[in-house]
Amino acid sequence: MNKIVQIIRLVFVLFSTYSSFSQQIEERFEIPDSLKHRSYDEIYKKYRDYSRDTIKSQVYLKTYLEKAREDGDSIKMARAYGLLYYFVEDDVIKIQYLDESIKLSENKNHLFYPAFPYSSKGGFYLNKWDYERALDNYLMALKFTKINKNTDFQYLTQHNIAIIKSKLGKHQEALDIFKECLDYEEKMKVRDTLDYMEIIVDLAETYTKNSMIDSSDYYLKRGFSLSKQYNNDFYYRFLFNQGVNFYYKKEYAKAELNIKESLPYLSKLEDKRHTVNAYFYLGRINESIMNKNEANYFYKKIDSIFQNTRYITPEVRDSYSFLINYYKTNEDYKNQLLYVERLLKFDSILHQNNILINEKLIKKYDTAELLAEQEKLIASIHGENSYFKKYIRFLIVTVIVISTLFYYQYQRRKRYSKRFKALIEEKGDSTKKNNGIISIKPEKRTLKISDDIKEDILSKIQKFEENLEFLEPNITTTSLAIQFKTNSKYISRIINTYKEKNFTNYINDLRLEYIIEELKTNKKFRNYTIKAIANEIGFNTTEAFSKYFHKKTGLYPSYFIKKMEEYAS
Repeated sequence: MNKIVQIIRLVFVLFSTYSSFSQQIEERFEIPDSLKHRSYDEIYKKYRDYSRDTIKSQVYLKTYLEKAREDGDSIKMARAYGLLYYFVEDDVIKIQYLDESIKLSENKNHLFYPAFPYSSKGGFYLNKWDYERALDNYLMALKFTKINKNTDFQYLTQHNIAIIKSKLGKHQEALDIFKECLDYEEKMKVRDTLDYMEIIVDLAETYTKNSMIDSSDYYLKRGFSLSKQYNNDFYYRFLFNQGVNFYYKKEYAKAELNIKESLPYLSKLEDKRHTVNAYFYLGRINESIMNKNEANYFYKKIDSIFQNTRYITPEVRDSYSFLINYYKTNEDYKNQLLYVERLLKFDSILHQNNILINEKLIKKYDTAELLAEQEKLIASIHGENSYFKKYIRFLIVTVIVISTLFYYQYQRRKRYSKRFKALIEEKGDSTKKNNGIISIKPEKRTLKISDDIKEDILSKIQKFEENLEFLEPNITTTSLAIQFKTNSKYISRIINTYKEKNFTNYINDLRLEYIIEELKTNKKFRNYTIKAIANEIGFNTTEAFSKYFHKKTGLYPSYFIKKMEEYAS
C-alpha cells in the first residue's frame, strides 16, 4: 500500500513539474516600453552587451522570445530558448528549454538549429558524466551540421566526440580527431578564439596520454603564449598539463608545484574531471617519492568525488588498487573491504559505459565517418585512378567487416541469452539433482571389489558430497583414498562406474553445480571477482575455472554473473 502511495506522489510531482514548465512556456512576458519598438538585432545586441548581468540578460532574451511569439518566428523562439537555458538552475527546466528549442527548429533547415540545442544537451550530459546521453545528443548535432552544411559547427561537435573517446581511454582515436580540428581551424586562419585554445589544450593533454611528451610540450609552449596574450583562464590548464609532463619526466618537485598552483582554479570548474586528474597525479607523485600517507589522502579525495558524482575515467582506477593495498598493509580490514566494494562498483560502471558507448561510437560515428569518406572518394574520381579504386575497395571491405562483427556480436548475445535462460530455469538443490553429477546412479557392471568395501566407499562419497568437501583445492584419488582409508584404484573404479565420468570431471562438476546454485541465490558471491570465486570453490587458476564453466554451460562466468545481477534486480 505504501508503494502505491509513493508512486502516486511521484506521478503528482512529475505532473506538477511539467505543468509548471508548461505555464512558464505559455506565460506572456510583458515587454518593457523601452524595448517594444526595437528590432531583433538591437535586442540581441543589448543581450550581448549585458551578458554578465544575468537579470538584464534575461529581460532582453525574454523580450526577444515574446516578440518572436507574436511574429510566429519559430527559429527566433528556438534561439531564445537555447540561450535562456544558460540562466536556469533547475536541471529539469534546463533540458525542457533545450527540447523546446529542438522541437521548434527540427524541420527548418537552419544553419545552427537544431544543432545548437542538441550540442548544448550533449554538453549538459557530458558535465554530468552521462556519456551515453552526451554521445546521443552530439551525434544528433553532427547529423544536422552535415545536413545543413555548417562545417564550423561540425568540427566543434567532432571535438566534443573526441573528448568522450578520450574519457573512455581511446586516446589515439581522440588525438586523430583533435588534429583534424586543429588543421581546420588553422586553414580558416582562426587562431584567437577560445575554441582554438580548447583544441590546443586537449591536444597537449592527449599527446601526454599517448606517452608523446615532447609533442605535448610543443603545444603547451604555444598554449602558454596564447593564454598570456589574451589573459584567460586556460593558463591554469596548461600549467596543470605541464605538471603532469614533469611527473612523467620524474621531476616530482616541479610536477607537484605546478599541479598545486593550478588546483584552486581547476576546483572551480563545473567539469570535475580536471580536479579528479589533479588529485590523481598528486597521489602518483607522493606514491613515487614513497610518501604513502599523502598519496592515500589524495586518492581518497578521488573516491569522495566518485561517490558524489559517479565521475568515471579509466586512468584513475589505479587509485583504488593503492587504497586497497594501503589498508591491507596496515591491517585495517574494514577500510580494505570498503575500497574493494568501491572498486567493484567503479568497475561495474566503467564496464557498462564502455560497452554501451563503444557500440554507439563504432556503429553511429566511426562507421558513418568511413561511409562518408567512401562517398567523397567516389565523388572525386571517375574510375580512372587504380590507387583510389583499391582504397575504395578497402573502405567497403572495412565497412563489411565491421557490419559482420556487429552481426556476430548480436548472434552471440542471442545464443548466450538462450543458454542463460536455460541455466536459470533449472530449479532445485544442486546436491540433490538426479543428473549424474552428484547423485549416485545404480551399478551397471560388476566391480572386482567386495560388497563391504564398495558400500563403505559409497557411503563416504555421499558424506564427502553432503559436507561440500569437494570445494577444497588439489583433491586427488590419492588424497581421497588416504581420507577414506582405502585404495585409490577402488575410488577411481567406483567413480567411473557410479558417476560415469573420470575423477577430475566428477570433482569439477560438483564444484560447478555448487557455484551456479550459489550465484543464483547468494548475492554475496555475485560481488566476488572471478579469481575469488575460483579460489573459493577449489580451482587453482581463474583460467581453469572460466574454461570449465564455459565448456559445461556455453557461457563465461563473468557473463553469467552480469546477467544474474540484471535478473535478480
